[in-house]
Amino acid sequence: MAVRITSTQRKYIRKRTKDVELDPSEMVGELNIVPYLDIVVNLIMFLLATTEAVLLIAQIESDLPKIARRGGTTKGEVTTPLNLNVTVTEKGVLVSGSGGKLAPGCADVEAGGRVTVPKKGNKYDWDALTECAWRVKQSYPVESTVTVSADPAVQFENVVNAMDAVRAKGKGKAAKELFSEVLISVGVR
Repeated sequence: MAVRITSTQRKYIRKRTKDVELDPSEMVGELNIVPYLDIVVNLIMFLLATTEAVLLIAQIESDLPKIARRGGTTKGEVTTPLNLNVTVTEKGVLVSGSGGKLAPGCADVEAGGRVTVPKKGNKYDWDALTECAWRVKQSYPVESTVTVSADPAVQFENVVNAMDAVRAKGKGKAAKELFSEVLISVGVR
């Protein structure tokens, strides 16, 4: 018994079994990842830009937790390290430590971004910075480390002058050592 196919059925079968030329990207079997990479690169650039903007805006004032001795009881007062930081800005010099930023005159600690040692006209007052470091050294005689940083717009010469101002008080053999270990840090605007 032979099966007869009509002409309409033959056209349908020919249409469905016809060889179709594939696109070159479909022949190899690889995925086209260029659009995906475009999206990823744009996301990374967006994340980096927003992170930088957040870092410029956000500043959190915080204190480190108190240090306790083992055994649960403390017989003497445990002191926190000073972590003295000197930051040279275009308006003057900020001096801060673990307790906060020093107020102008270096007598007490205050919150906020006021300059500790303001400029005199267009020049930095390095003698006042040395006097401020001397007052801090009187309160923390064991400390010998200070970190000096600066805004990107500040000339390197002023960073070196700040380092010299916190190292010693006076000149020559009569100089009294203040903070002998000076570290340099990047400034944050």
